[in-house]
Amino acid sequence: MTGAAAARRIALVGRANAGKTSLLMHLTGTLQRPVNFPGSSVECVASDVVEGGVRLCVVDLPGLASLQAQSSDEQAALDALQGRAGPAPDLLCAVLDASKLAVELAFLRQLRRLGRPLVVALTKTDVAASEGFPVDTARLQLAIGLPLVVVDGRTGAGAAALRALLAAAEIGGSERALVDRGDGPAASPAAVLPRVIARSATDAIDRWLLHPVCGPIALVAVMVAMFQLVFVVADPAIGWIEAAQDWFGGVVGGLVAHEALRSFLVDGMVNGVGSSLVFVPQIALLYAFVTVVEASGYMARAVFLLDQPLRKVGLSGKSFVPLTSSFACAIPGIVAARILGDERDRLATIVTAPLMSCSARLPVYVVMLAAFFPPQQAGLLLFLLYALGLVVAVAVALVLRRTALRGGGSLLVMELPTYQWPQLRLVAAHTGYAVRSFLRTAGSVILVATVVVWALGYFPRPAAIGERFATLRAAAPAGEAGAARRAQLDAEEAAAYLEQSWLARAGKAAQPVFAPAGFDWRMTVGVLAAFPARELVVPTLGTLYSLGEVEASADAPDERLAASLRSTLGPDGRPTLDALTALAVMAFFALCSQCVGTLAAIRRETHSWRWPLFTFAYMTALAWLVAVAIQQIGRALLS
Repeated sequence: MTGAAAARRIALVGRANAGKTSLLMHLTGTLQRPVNFPGSSVECVASDVVEGGVRLCVVDLPGLASLQAQSSDEQAALDALQGRAGPAPDLLCAVLDASKLAVELAFLRQLRRLGRPLVVALTKTDVAASEGFPVDTARLQLAIGLPLVVVDGRTGAGAAALRALLAAAEIGGSERALVDRGDGPAASPAAVLPRVIARSATDAIDRWLLHPVCGPIALVAVMVAMFQLVFVVADPAIGWIEAAQDWFGGVVGGLVAHEALRSFLVDGMVNGVGSSLVFVPQIALLYAFVTVVEASGYMARAVFLLDQPLRKVGLSGKSFVPLTSSFACAIPGIVAARILGDERDRLATIVTAPLMSCSARLPVYVVMLAAFFPPQQAGLLLFLLYALGLVVAVAVALVLRRTALRGGGSLLVMELPTYQWPQLRLVAAHTGYAVRSFLRTAGSVILVATVVVWALGYFPRPAAIGERFATLRAAAPAGEAGAARRAQLDAEEAAAYLEQSWLARAGKAAQPVFAPAGFDWRMTVGVLAAFPARELVVPTLGTLYSLGEVEASADAPDERLAASLRSTLGPDGRPTLDALTALAVMAFFALCSQCVGTLAAIRRETHSWRWPLFTFAYMTALAWLVAVAIQQIGRALLS
């Protein structure tokens, strides 16, 4: 293979958390998501790179504990390894964790029996040294009798040498050093590992973080700190974005004289999409915090701490991994359920994963909390909203595991990774990627949706309304009194147009269903618009309240969405939203299943429409019941 078209398929194979994803990133120059807890890779991920005229297709396989699959993700790795799920790899790159070398060498012995060309990438030698048992790599290579390259997953040192080896290695079977059929030299752990006497730093930290009393307290403290951080640190950046949006909307409005075009640009485009952009700081902070927790190794401790509580409802501590992944997005969380060996555990986890409050729900929470609650309470309430999803998920899982999914069960078998400092460069890179993904959504799906919502809210424009208010304005007196009268008429005219729009008609038609929860027609429209994707809720409300803002407060037409939510009045002259209704709204969106992508992922993972339809039905009904209960019980207590 010497031509430019030459190619070979390389499989990165190793145990969970050995550093395969970091290695793929450094080998191919692609941005992946390396974390520090077992089970983070559940799909085969391939990336290409050219080295020495050879195109290397490097495939990161899910972690394998042995060549006997115990879960669907391990089965996927074995199928790819043995060529049952596509082309078989030309060369295996065994990724070994130097800090757990004894068990890694046992796994390597199994790989050698496959009789495939094999090289070794040794990772985490720095971790092994810091834990008190440095590895003599020269002795190790001599003992295993295979090509070995030391790679630093943090800096990428050694990746170039490994890439060159993968491109140049002979794979036709003539090289004894590459092809081993199990009868060659086998490393003995005693031959290459020093005795470990001192207690490692990881053990010392775990003495407190895994303590039956201190551990849960620390876990709750970490979660509360994360949600409080979202409000405290992000607040200045939000103010800057809002100021820029106000300025830009004013400039655009001043440049355009045509009424419909000005409304389209300012109310539909600037205010609609801008209503989502103000939440970028919170999304970035939340994503960065979760990435730090994962990369440090603490996420695996949370799995361990929650294993016993989750086991009481028929789940495993491993279920916490896909459930936690769903806080960013339910789709990867649903896929991550493949790490569960028991099929009933996996199905119960899949249908409860959408109950976790994904990042798409965060803008709804933030705007409601900012509008009706002081900052001192906002962080705690945000934590409680996220906790609500977890508590309800536990209850639903308990019911399912005692009825439709009764029987079976899986044990928690997982190695706790060593603690390590997160790489700030990777944290920043992945946070930036998450923000860019959100902005792409804002620039495509959200943009189209806000334009549609604007059009539905702007049209039709009956001539009779315009003529009636033009006559009234012409009859207004001159001077300051006339100016005040004309401003009032402008507000009334905007309200009249909005009330008879297509959007208002749709919202009012569906509003009786949500009336017991206290939702007005605007909030009902937000619920309907959220079904394609929850990201559309706030842009929809932003467009609606930008159109109706003068109706709410004629003397403060430039207030933001939060102010409009507080001040908009209903036909009875009372505010359409208050703190209690805001709680009902947030609870509804915390529990509903309004995301087509999530339902499609459930269909793909379960190979049936039964489970996505069940998930949508039970979550929607549950969300409605909880919202109604909050509204009705709250009103009864306050009366």
